[in-house]
Order: sequence, then structure tokens, then C-alpha cells
Amino acid sequence: MGGRGTFAAGNTVAYTYEVDTSFSPDGKYMGIKVLKGTEASMKHGLPESSHSSMAYLKMNPDGSFNMMRIYDNNHNLRLEIAYHVETSLGHGKILHYHTYDKAFSQSAKGKFRRTTAKLHKNSKIYKTFCKYFKGLSL
Repeated sequence: MGGRGTFAAGNTVAYTYEVDTSFSPDGKYMGIKVLKGTEASMKHGLPESSHSSMAYLKMNPDGSFNMMRIYDNNHNLRLEIAYHVETSLGHGKILHYHTYDKAFSQSAKGKFRRTTAKLHKNSKIYKTFCKYFKGLSL
């Protein structure tokens, strides 16, 4: 993770992502923009702060869910849901989430708080966002 002191802190930052239209003509899945890093940027995740949307998705090349980030009204990253290897939680791909305090998007240096936990089917977060987990069989 990185990108501290980004757009959410009022800093102008280069936007190194583009809408991914390889899965739908409008570049959205269920109303959420699907982004990918530009070739020049070498970015592989999602932005640390939002320029315009409350959420972004990243899909795998086969069209299955990889990651979703949710931002607050001030463009700060607050929640990330992902399905990939997270060694602190176990082996193999794991559906999990991170919550962030607003210091992550607001300061270029300093401490911030991020939680990490497995995402269980009976949790409120899972029930709220499961419709975006395309291609996952848990």
C-alpha cells in the first residue's frame, strides 16, 4: 500500500488509472467503475484516494473479482475488500478486508491504522458487497 498524502489530502496527484472496458462497454460492473493501471504507471492495485467515485473495482484478467475499495465523502480510503494471497491470514487466496483510518489518505508521513481480517459470509460487510464478488466460489 502507499500513495500517502494523495488527492484526499488536497494534493494534486497524477491519475495513473484508466477505466477497464474489457468486461463491459461502459467500464462498470453493477454500477461501480472497474479500473486498471495505465501501462506507463505499472500500477496494479486501486487508488489510495478517490477523485470522483465512492468505490472502485479491480477484476482479474478472467473477469473474476480481485479487489474493491470504498471511499468516504472526503475521498479517503476507508474499506478495502480483496480476494488474493494475504499471508498474515493463511495460505492461498483469502477473501478478506482492511479498514483504514483517514490518516492513511491525509498525510504523506506518519502513522496510520489499518485492520486486516477474513471476510465471513455472515458478516455485514459480506452481505452488503457480495454482489460484486463475481466469479468467486467460497
